[in-house]
Amino acid sequence: MRLLPLTLVLLLTACAERWEKPGATEADSDAAQAACTAQAAEEIKPAMVWMQVQPAYWEAGDRHCWTNPNGMTYCRSSPPRLRPPIYDWVDVNIPARREARAKCLGEQGFTYKGLRPLRLF
Repeated sequence: MRLLPLTLVLLLTACAERWEKPGATEADSDAAQAACTAQAAEEIKPAMVWMQVQPAYWEAGDRHCWTNPNGMTYCRSSPPRLRPPIYDWVDVNIPARREARAKCLGEQGFTYKGLRPLRLF
């Protein structure tokens, strides 16, 4: 279930790329991108590896003081806490898949022109 948001982000990012070719329409570019994305996904399968995605860190302690209506001051302190590292499954083949997709588009005469504004409809 954790891969679904990542997959959606990758798909939206891929759709936001602008590839141009002389004489090609935006629809031609979109079709070529979809075909090359599918080809790269078929050629380079996911290689999921369990790895650390965020290192451990110390969270600073906290001290909170307040005075009650009688004039007594009270304080509550919490000590610093070690937050453990976070591990998750990561597809280590994403860079190779992106490279294969870009190569496929380049072989068809398309040139990468950066990102275009993302359209939601």
